[in-house]
Amino acid sequence: MPTYPLFHTVLCPIDFSKHSAQALAHAAALVKRLGGRLIVIYVEDPLLVAAAAMAYDEKLMRDKARAELRRFVEKNIRHYGIPIGSVTIDVAVGKPYDEIEWAADRLKCDLIVLGSAGETGANRMMFGSTTLRVLRRSPLPVLAIPPVRGRITRPAGNWPGPWALAPIDLGASAHADAMAAAVSARELDARLRLVHVVEPVPERPWIEVDARRRNRQRQRRAMARLASLKDELSWGVTDTIVQTGKPGREIAKVAASSQVGLVVMTRRRGQGLLGPRQGSISYQVLLDARTPVLALPSDKQWLRRAAALRPRK
Repeated sequence: MPTYPLFHTVLCPIDFSKHSAQALAHAAALVKRLGGRLIVIYVEDPLLVAAAAMAYDEKLMRDKARAELRRFVEKNIRHYGIPIGSVTIDVAVGKPYDEIEWAADRLKCDLIVLGSAGETGANRMMFGSTTLRVLRRSPLPVLAIPPVRGRITRPAGNWPGPWALAPIDLGASAHADAMAAAVSARELDARLRLVHVVEPVPERPWIEVDARRRNRQRQRRAMARLASLKDELSWGVTDTIVQTGKPGREIAKVAASSQVGLVVMTRRRGQGLLGPRQGSISYQVLLDARTPVLALPSDKQWLRRAAALRPRK
């Protein structure tokens, strides 16, 4: 394990829903394993605060919200043996994304942990849209937890377990993305499997292109490139897979059909106006695979930090 963990200070915004309780449990599991610091924030709707201030004292209302937040946090971290006194708890008023961004910057956080859906209403975050916005705009790694279907399940103490999956786009940034995913998986004691999805060339009878032959060639090239990355990153990459189809759908299938506890992806913007927005594929995988997604930033400063933690020969 690195001397200085990559994910030491963890920020977990909550909205008192079961989705955010699930996210808080994952944040607590990480903090317990890595010996880090947990910060929990609740963002109150400013219109509700303004309306309540007409009938109640605003400070009293905030104190009550803070007390309720403390009870919620204590209940959901108790299993991991984290004392409530070691957790930083804050109540903010404003737009959820803006307050999350400000808190992450002010408190020098390394990771944001979010649920992917939440309650709606005047005093609730709408976590689906908030999570997607954080994925698109935050300069930090974001651990997005899938929606809760049924009862809340606490992650095991060894979460994410034996395997993590890293989808890789085989462009100029392939090595940097695979390296960052390998460092992240290694910090969590998980073996890393690289996967690349080849989008097939469609067959068109009026175009003289042997689509099947082209697709086989592209698959072979992808397999060779992944094998090369595996050799270059042998300290962190254990296995490789090449699939054919739509990236989001195929990544979700691989994650769901194997013992994968975490999908590690780099958030990268698409090409042009019609390209996928940063974080959109991560969010699709999150919802389809029902597996937590660790979405890493692609900026050079963060990648340099990750590279500094890779094993030296």
